[in-house]
Formats: sequence, structure tokens, C-alpha cells
Amino acid sequence: MIFNYSPQTGFTLVEVLVSITILLLIIVGPMQILSRSINSTNFATEQVNAWFLAQEGLELAQKGRDDLVLRDFKDQIRNESVEPNPMAQFKVGHAPCFTATGCGLVMGNGVSAPITKINCANIADCKLYLTEPSDPDRASFQYTNSTINTPYTRVIKMEETLATSGRVREIKVTSTVTWRTGSLISSQKVEAITYLFNVYDTN
Repeated sequence: MIFNYSPQTGFTLVEVLVSITILLLIIVGPMQILSRSINSTNFATEQVNAWFLAQEGLELAQKGRDDLVLRDFKDQIRNESVEPNPMAQFKVGHAPCFTATGCGLVMGNGVSAPITKINCANIADCKLYLTEPSDPDRASFQYTNSTINTPYTRVIKMEETLATSGRVREIKVTSTVTWRTGSLISSQKVEAITYLFNVYDTN
């Protein structure tokens, strides 16, 4: 009787380990690229939002000055009693913004309070929250803690420059938005600057 013997061959332990290593490299590489891409996209989105929030802070400061100038023009046209000059009113109304800790500015609730001022002596008071919009397409960022939490904090600082005559020549406005991305230890910052000139020499 004749027996045919065919040896059974298989993978050695080394071959299995090499195969697993190659498989892991093939899977992990693209996943790392995808993860980094998502993180970069999130950071870019946050940076764009921060820039617009900083720009909004400058526009609110300019609106505060312009509202006072327009009201002064209207008083003069109607020959009504003219209130203290607009630049002086602006400095008094925005007093917290001229301090070292700065202030927060946000649209108010109407004519009586067109712009709300927040004292940023406690930096937590100047954290921004996303409001639940009455119009689904127009959510806004506010300093109210009863809305959706965001990573952003906005502080606005103002500094006046006097002319040789002693009158206010300009007010430098700096709007700084800070936030922290993911697990990063250091916070990110966007800073925008504008100047409010006393173009009508009203002070």
C-alpha cells in the first residue's frame, strides 16, 4: 500500500506580524490625514467666526459714535437745546471701554438702549453666547448666559488721542476675540483695530 504525503504549509508568525503591520499602516495613515483635515477645517471656521466677531465689535463702537453725532445734527437743525457734544457723550457712555480691562458692546433692545455696554473687569462677563434666533437665518452672539455656549470672548478697549488744542482728535478702538480650539493649551486670538476721528470737531 502506498501513501501520498503532502505537507500542509501555512504562514509563519513573522509573516503574520508583517501582514498585520502593513494592514495597520494602510488603515491608520488615511485616518490620521482625515483627522488632521477635520481639525484644520474646524480651526479655520472658528478663526473666520472670531474675525467677524472682532469686526462687529468695531462696528458697534462706530455706531455708538455716529448715533450721537446724528442726534447732535438733528438738535441743531430743529434749533432745540443741544446736548453736550457727541464725543464727550461718547466717552462718558463708554467709560468702561477706556479702562485697562475693557468692555463688551452688543446691540441693545431698542431706542432707549441701542447699544448695551458690559464691564469686562470680570473676563467671564464678556464671554459670548449664541442666541436662539426668532428668525432661523439670523442668530446672533450676545453676552447673555441663558443661550448656547460658544468658545469666544470679546473685549473692546478704547484710547483717546488729544490734539494740541486739547480736543479729542481720535479714539483708537481695539476689538479682541479670544477662544480655545479643542484640547489646545494656549488660547487663540484675533485683534481688529479702527480709529474714530473727530471729523466734525465737536469736542
